[in-house]
Amino acid sequence: MDVEEMEKMLKPRGEVSIIGCGRLGVRVTFDLLEVHRGGVEKVYVFDNAKIEENDVVHRRLGGKVGEYKVDFIKRFFGDRVEAFRENITKDNLHLIKGDVAIIAIAGGDTIPTTRAIINYCKERGIKTIGTNGVFGIEEKIKVCDAKYAKGPAKFLNLDEEGHIVVGTEKFIRDFEPITPYTLDEIAKRMVIECLRILWKKYYQS
Repeated sequence: MDVEEMEKMLKPRGEVSIIGCGRLGVRVTFDLLEVHRGGVEKVYVFDNAKIEENDVVHRRLGGKVGEYKVDFIKRFFGDRVEAFRENITKDNLHLIKGDVAIIAIAGGDTIPTTRAIINYCKERGIKTIGTNGVFGIEEKIKVCDAKYAKGPAKFLNLDEEGHIVVGTEKFIRDFEPITPYTLDEIAKRMVIECLRILWKKYYQS
């Protein structure tokens, strides 16, 4: 097999839902869509928020204040993205699709929504990846199954394996900040775990 034939085999495959396009979700989306010689074919992004002055990462990437975060991503990547100007709740889980769902929601009590997303996806064979703490000044990012998590993800109370979590294992009560370096590293590990799932499904089978 020559190089040209191998390049044709490494075309983008699979679909991913990214739930939440804030400071972490936008990093995950850009990193995932930057992958080439393979990678993902289609991304579905969900968020009803608009870019504000303090959304530095969105603005740095080219987003405009007042623009919907998902519209900005769609504008940047075109047909590879389908944008939904709404948050995923227990009432619209049917919108989630693809091979993998990456959960990057934040603010308030996200546990019930996250658990509902995980259960919905599990019933449909969609793999899930989420967070396990984003706080900390200089923390090692840990990847594990949520069933064995020691950080915030332990409150999901999952009885079975299958939901991957990535994070610092730190809580808001630890009173440490969220740094861009930590978010960069969490996004990196989420994308790697997502690519492993897609690679196993589309290239190893």
